[in-house]
Amino acid sequence: MIGRIQITNPRSNRTWAVCVRLVVVLGMVGLIIVGETAFGAYVFLSRDLPTIPPFRQIKFGSVSTARAAHGQVLGEHFEQRRYLLPFERLPDVLVDAFIASEDRRFFEHGGVDVYGVMRAIWTNLRAGRVREGASTITQQLARSLLLSNEQTFTRKVREAAVARRIEDIYTKDQILLLYLNLIYLGSRYYGVQAASLGYFGKDVSELTVAQAAAISASAQTPNRVNPAKNPAELRARRDRVIRRMLDSGFIDRRLADAALAEKITTVRRKDNLGDRAPVPAMDLMGLIESLEEGDKGKGLLESKGGITAVSTIDLGLQRIAQEAAFKAAASLSRRQGFRGPLARLPKEKWDSFTHENLAFLKSKGWAKAIPPDVLFLGLVTSASKKSARVRITPGMEGLLPLSNMKWAVPYTEFKVIDPATGKRRRSGRVSLDGRLKSVSRALKPGDVILLSQGKPPKKKKRRSKDKDPGPSGPFFALRQFPGPQAALMAVEPRSGYTLALVGTTDFDLSQFNRTSSFRQIGSAVKPIYYSKAYDMGVPPSTVVSGVPFREGKWTPTRGHEVEDMTLYQALTRSENNVSLRVFKMVLDRVGVSGLNEWASRLGLSRPFEGFPAEGLGVDATPSELLHVFATFANRGIRPDFTFIKVVRDSQGRILRDHRSSRDPTISLVDSIAREVASGPEAARRSITEGVAWITSANLRRVVNYGTGKRARKLGRPVCGKTGTLPYDVWFVGWTPEIAAVSWVGEDRRDRYLGRSRVSGRVYGSDTALPPWIAFMGKATSGMPVIDDLATPPDGVVEVAIDTATGLLAREGGLVIPHLKGTEPIEFAPVPEAVPSEVELACF
Repeated sequence: MIGRIQITNPRSNRTWAVCVRLVVVLGMVGLIIVGETAFGAYVFLSRDLPTIPPFRQIKFGSVSTARAAHGQVLGEHFEQRRYLLPFERLPDVLVDAFIASEDRRFFEHGGVDVYGVMRAIWTNLRAGRVREGASTITQQLARSLLLSNEQTFTRKVREAAVARRIEDIYTKDQILLLYLNLIYLGSRYYGVQAASLGYFGKDVSELTVAQAAAISASAQTPNRVNPAKNPAELRARRDRVIRRMLDSGFIDRRLADAALAEKITTVRRKDNLGDRAPVPAMDLMGLIESLEEGDKGKGLLESKGGITAVSTIDLGLQRIAQEAAFKAAASLSRRQGFRGPLARLPKEKWDSFTHENLAFLKSKGWAKAIPPDVLFLGLVTSASKKSARVRITPGMEGLLPLSNMKWAVPYTEFKVIDPATGKRRRSGRVSLDGRLKSVSRALKPGDVILLSQGKPPKKKKRRSKDKDPGPSGPFFALRQFPGPQAALMAVEPRSGYTLALVGTTDFDLSQFNRTSSFRQIGSAVKPIYYSKAYDMGVPPSTVVSGVPFREGKWTPTRGHEVEDMTLYQALTRSENNVSLRVFKMVLDRVGVSGLNEWASRLGLSRPFEGFPAEGLGVDATPSELLHVFATFANRGIRPDFTFIKVVRDSQGRILRDHRSSRDPTISLVDSIAREVASGPEAARRSITEGVAWITSANLRRVVNYGTGKRARKLGRPVCGKTGTLPYDVWFVGWTPEIAAVSWVGEDRRDRYLGRSRVSGRVYGSDTALPPWIAFMGKATSGMPVIDDLATPPDGVVEVAIDTATGLLAREGGLVIPHLKGTEPIEFAPVPEAVPSEVELACF
């Protein structure tokens, strides 16, 4: 039996081997070609990559800040809102949140995470949409720091190359620090500190796990999804970050559950500029902008910013000043009458208004209870003689009784159109201190009005016949935005520091700084030429005629005659007949040039022209007038006003330094050095100490016995002077600690402040002095009472004067200070004895 024999073909085996070898060779060649091509493409695309600077040379642009004297933020200047943090201030929970969200293998890869790319592709394919990105934190840093955001293959290759180089140059901690300070997180917030402060109102060190996760989740599409926009989508993304933190072991189950249950609650961004000290803050912003001018266009890596300008403004005093100025303007505005409703709505728009008002009140946190001092809008739904029914929101309405709006008579101006000629003419009188008799004459249904919380009307024994439009309470009071304006400025006379500066009653309506605006100062000019008379050697005891002053046909006092009196008494009483004669005497002796030289030394910038009328007022700014009085307060040394203490750059280097030697924040050695550098006292003196002291003593009597006597309620020594004109009223004065000026006036001069030009019934003493008192009462509260005029300086003597003759009084008399050598040396004659009735009967 012949067995089966299997015959094999050697050529066939060789064929398969050749094919396998061919495939291997071709594969290797292909790989070499692909590799060389890829390498060539990499080299080609990487040929002009940007240079990566040393870590210490990187300077991101950051926020420049204006701060009050005690550190509160007054305003910020920036192109990108960024607050730079050192690495040690980055909390672990925030770092962990970003690593879990953006780059879980950050500490393992070298800039490009190949595993992460493959995982992202698989995740996105399974989801059917893009759910996970593949860019590492280093790649994102490279894109933001050195490249553009264009979506091209070329940019991705260049990004990977730059990321690899960054990993070679910087440590992981440095990369994280740059990334977390640089990244954009929506709502104009750059960097994690800006996002933390902006969204949650807290430093990064205070963030919860949920808040840190929310910030990290905002990095993906910051303009579309962030804590302030699209919160539902952000919560879903935040929860994914929290779960990733749990999976990565950054947090435990308890923290994860608490974070998932936490609501996303953002805070309202504070308006530091408008709510605090807007006028000085704007000036500080201008200074900061000028200092940063050279940094514009330098690019991200060379941006500086980070300037801090510290002001002299005391924010507590600033708020007191703002409140006092607003109340003064609002009080006068009510005296002038009701300017009418803010708007009048048809009935079909009432619901829309109340819902919008509710949304506004909710944003302020006032939806359930409106604070007592807050102004808010209301809609009149009905009005009768005794009251009006007012709706605030769909669920809140109340009563506006006549007793809370009796001031609301129609407001009038003197610029009216003559129907016959069509030209403007003046009426002799305008509205002032009227009394409204019926609510329905001032308000109609549909009127939108300004309100505050009000008092209930007083109950009457007899029931009124008029029926109220609804049930009582809550009760409101009618308010209106002031028509007149007010300004208030306060300084330390010794250091020149500006403590408070209010240039407008409402910064949202007007940004104009009225402390730098020229106005007529009225009788506040009198201490300028009275002090010059004292400096010329004219005794304050000189008796001057009180008969009506005439210059040609000009008779300013309209024939009103007063008794003859001393200069000292005339300034105390602000008597015009005598004052005009004193002004003319000064001009006759030193000329207009001599008076201008004196006024310039005191602080005025506009010269006198030599007209007699200037004895009753010239143009000056509130700031200049305060300079004059601060010079008197500072014993003749004119202070240099400043609202800037010191300006430093981001490295702490001083760019501007206006600190006084009296500043308590500087060292004793520095204080002495500044005092020496300021030069001898004689060189800094504007007027002699004796003249300053006599003028101050004279202005003390203005407060004790003259037009400023309301200020005695402060219970401490005060010197000052009022000024009253048809469009402006003033009070400027000082205590030993603070000097301040208060002004109330009409910007457009559409009407007089008061009823008429001759009899206005609005005075410096009752309109400008009350806000000054309100401010100074709180500003000096708790300070010891000091009398800075208790002892006259060398060269000043005080003598008792017989005011009828200006000579030494034989008994009693008025004590008047004089420059030594100008005091009278003769006694007043003995009055002739008047015979008694018994003596007369003997004749």
